[in-house]
Amino acid sequence: MRLGTKLTLYLSLIIILVLSGYGYIDILSRRDILVRKTKAEVRSTGRTLRVSLEKVSLPEEKGYVQGLIDAVSEYERTLGVIVYYEEENLVFRSNPLKEGIEPSLNLIKRSMREDLPQEEFGVCTNVPIFSYAFPLKDKSGTSIGGVAILQRTSYMETEIEKAKWSIVIAIFVLIGGTVALVLAGTRTWVSRPISRLREGIKHMAQGNLDTRIDFKGHDELSELAHSFNQMAADLKIAQQRIIRDAEARLELESGLRQSEKLVTVGQLASGLAHEIGTPLNILLGRTELIKRRLEDKESLQRNLEIIDNQIERITKIIQQLLGFVRKKKPEQKVLDIGAVVETTLDLLDYRIEKQKLEVVKNFDQNLPPVLGDPDLLQQVFLNLILNAIQSMPEGGTLGLRTSSTCVSKGAFPESERRYVEVRVEDTGVGMEKQVMQNIFNAFYTTKETGTGLGLMVTQGIVQDHDGWIDVESEVGKGSVFKVYLPLFAGGEA
Repeated sequence: MRLGTKLTLYLSLIIILVLSGYGYIDILSRRDILVRKTKAEVRSTGRTLRVSLEKVSLPEEKGYVQGLIDAVSEYERTLGVIVYYEEENLVFRSNPLKEGIEPSLNLIKRSMREDLPQEEFGVCTNVPIFSYAFPLKDKSGTSIGGVAILQRTSYMETEIEKAKWSIVIAIFVLIGGTVALVLAGTRTWVSRPISRLREGIKHMAQGNLDTRIDFKGHDELSELAHSFNQMAADLKIAQQRIIRDAEARLELESGLRQSEKLVTVGQLASGLAHEIGTPLNILLGRTELIKRRLEDKESLQRNLEIIDNQIERITKIIQQLLGFVRKKKPEQKVLDIGAVVETTLDLLDYRIEKQKLEVVKNFDQNLPPVLGDPDLLQQVFLNLILNAIQSMPEGGTLGLRTSSTCVSKGAFPESERRYVEVRVEDTGVGMEKQVMQNIFNAFYTTKETGTGLGLMVTQGIVQDHDGWIDVESEVGKGSVFKVYLPLFAGGEA
């Protein structure tokens, strides 16, 4: 229900209650006036009768008494008059009263006993009346009888009923007019301004900060509209400031990205120059030796093998670098990760046998599948297993385990979900903390013939599969590489 409607109903209810109360009080007031008027008329008639009846000599003037009360009863509002003389035990009744009006006689006798006028409302011959009784006295002040005047009250009820209807009609007219005025006022001063405010807020919520509301007046809604306009202007200024700040931030970020690109290019160029520089120097030296010893076939053969190995090394560095720069988009296949690890392990059988390593496998046979590229993931496990083998030149144990676990990515507990975990463990030389912090950086390596790109490429492939790699290591005890890959959504039980 709208505020204007609520306000109209509330004010209308108050007006109805006030006017109804006023009408009720007015009806009571009119009834009281009519009652007092009736009593005044009857008392006035009683005073006139008292003067005449107290001078009567009975029984000689019975006819006079009867004629007098009949004359009084001719008044249309007077039902009748009863006169009682105690000494002669005479009762006079005006026409058309009949005998048996004991209540009126009892009222007369009570007024005589108490020596005071008596009044009461009642019913006589099914006619509502007002009875007024007073004592009659002789010249010495002794009570000789009494008089009762019976006044009809039906005319009073008729007038009250007419007044009631006129008041009710007037109240309804007043209520209708007042409600109409209240409704028009609430629409003009409440409903319409609030509707305009609501529309303005709606337009502002849609992003139109140029919205303005023009109210004339000095009431609270006008002040609210002024505050709304001020807020819209402030928001417009704030929006423009935010846009300027965002543009400046974008320009700054663009400059920073360009600087980062230059730094990265510089690092790559420096690392590439360093990595390729060594085999090139070897190539240059071996070329000089060949020139000097062309006749020595054995030396020539050995130098050519060295040159071939160094060219292969340079080619490998360039291929790995291109693999990092030109990332292959992972294929989306449903994979049994245990089978991928097993296939990868078969490729390195000769190295494992050569170094006499013990392989301990613990593969979960009910492992849910993952979604990924089999070739790229095989490259990941090939690099990790090969690094583990190279870290155990004197032999040791290579541990491979697959399982599913519920874990959160990074430091966000709310991101906890189920992943496939692949663990590659070795009992090799281990790594220091500083080495662990840099092993995924480009061109960082602890091997004499390493390129420093293998683990960086490995990490990039895993991240492209929405996973990550954790590393644990202790010098002299070995290392553990844990690869986490999300489960295939259709394969999770």
